[in-house]
Amino acid sequence: MRRAGPLSSAVGPQTDAQRAERLLSSLKRTQVTIACAYLYDSLLLFGFYAAGFVGLSVAVVVSALLTLLVLTVNWAHWSGWSSKRKDPTLFLPQQLYAIAVALGAAIAAPQIGFQPIATLIAISAFSFLAPNERSLLLCWAAAAVGTAAVIFIAGPRLAMPTSTLMGQGLTCAVVLGVLARCIWITVFFAKLRRRLSEKNKALEAAIGRIEALASRDDLTGLSNRRSITKWLEEEMALCARAGLPLSIALLDIDHFKRINDHYGHAAGDRTLQIFSECTLGAIRGTDRVGRYGGEEFLVVLVATSLQDAEVPLQRIRERLATCDWGPIDPDLQVTITVGATQFIPGESVEELVRRADLALYLGKEAGRDRVVLDRTPLEQIRALARS
Repeated sequence: MRRAGPLSSAVGPQTDAQRAERLLSSLKRTQVTIACAYLYDSLLLFGFYAAGFVGLSVAVVVSALLTLLVLTVNWAHWSGWSSKRKDPTLFLPQQLYAIAVALGAAIAAPQIGFQPIATLIAISAFSFLAPNERSLLLCWAAAAVGTAAVIFIAGPRLAMPTSTLMGQGLTCAVVLGVLARCIWITVFFAKLRRRLSEKNKALEAAIGRIEALASRDDLTGLSNRRSITKWLEEEMALCARAGLPLSIALLDIDHFKRINDHYGHAAGDRTLQIFSECTLGAIRGTDRVGRYGGEEFLVVLVATSLQDAEVPLQRIRERLATCDWGPIDPDLQVTITVGATQFIPGESVEELVRRADLALYLGKEAGRDRVVLDRTPLEQIRALARS
């Protein structure tokens, strides 16, 4: 006799109706398993009757009580009555009822007491499906106290019916039934572990996709402002500890508003995408570029001094001039202005970006389409190195 609780899981949000349907489906499968277990127990009792160990009334009454339990629980599930209860699986009443029937059979027929007590152990083993600790403790307490009471009441009359060959065969069948239920528990946990593993993998993949979406700019596919800023902070800390140089640059597409106004916003979006592709192809794998805002982009050049940063930044500017802008307009020419500076250990991200932004402003004032280096921090960096 056993009670198997439902296991319901799904990917994505579910409505109340969907959850109720899944629960009912799981309960149906569970009740079939329970009914089969009770049928097996009943057949064993009739076998003991045929072998002359118990009277017919014991087998009939116990079978009738188990049948009543199955019919009542099925009615509760099919009618929807159980769905209105705090525990729609009806775990606790089913367990307590099954325990009471097993204990009653042991008292009524102690000469085969091994069978109901063995079944009682199987019932208790399935208590791991209890919906809460209270139900679990109540089931275990009922089984423990009830078994102790039966042992003291029946005393030496409790027996394992092995005095005849048929009795030995039936006792073996009892043991096999208990082992089958233990195997069911093992299989159940194996399936549960596999399903949980699959769900965990799916959850990890979903979290990875969410993190990627949260860190990427939808239009260009580059790191967004939050992501590139966070990465810059980490690189600043690393370079400060290792004593390595670090340079950054703000890149701004010249006269981007004119592109939007003349060709439309779709063309402006395509311009940003082509620019991003060109820029990615012109930097090293260790460097990173992200969309800082609008038509402004931030490039982080790792382990690169300001003097060395000028070459890759000029390469980006020159490569952009040779990009194919035909998808927008064959006559379109796109240029950028770049403002670059070098990290001074101890300064904040805001201070570093502010100096790059100032260099960018000076480049625009000087006529655009150029790379301007902010050389003001170089003396400070040399002074720090000397100290």
